[in-house]
Amino acid sequence: MTSEAVQAAVAVMPGFLAVKVKDFFLPHRRATRFDLLLEVVAFSVANFVAAQGVLGIFGRSLADYSGSLAGYLSTLGACSVLLGLLSGWVVGGDLHYRLARWLRITRRTGRLDVWQDAFSDLRANWLVVHMNDGRRAVGWAKYFSDEGNRPSVFLKNAAWVEDDGAQHPIDGEGLLVLDQARISYIEFRGQEGRVTT
Repeated sequence: MTSEAVQAAVAVMPGFLAVKVKDFFLPHRRATRFDLLLEVVAFSVANFVAAQGVLGIFGRSLADYSGSLAGYLSTLGACSVLLGLLSGWVVGGDLHYRLARWLRITRRTGRLDVWQDAFSDLRANWLVVHMNDGRRAVGWAKYFSDEGNRPSVFLKNAAWVEDDGAQHPIDGEGLLVLDQARISYIEFRGQEGRVTT
């Protein structure tokens, strides 16, 4: 491996680290290699700028670490982790789109679909899951799928709901409703899980 290849690898390693930390906070995505490469390069540049800025506050520069690869990489590595955490928090919490909606720039969210919007924004809710075969189940949404095209949800403190509204608690930890159950719709009931007819 040539010294130029080593320098290129060292230059983009902080970007890869920042992307991995950021992606920890987000649902699995299917990015193309080109998209990933652009994101890595953008994070690498941002890491260098941020590290220079932070070191500049203390009257230092990344050039001060030119003789020490370990010091150079640890400085960029720490900056990469912090930048990845910050961007993961912003993107994972949809904060950038919230700001854009508040400024009336857009009405969109940064999430994949409405399924993810509903489950992310309406966390403290009892759900009534209606299935195509007419069955209903009520419970507290503990886990849910990332995308609505294959909907599944795990209901804690779950119960089957009869036509008259009577509830029959399910023994055990809860009920996993898979996408094979063909969910037709979900009611978000708020803090109270009572179901009426």
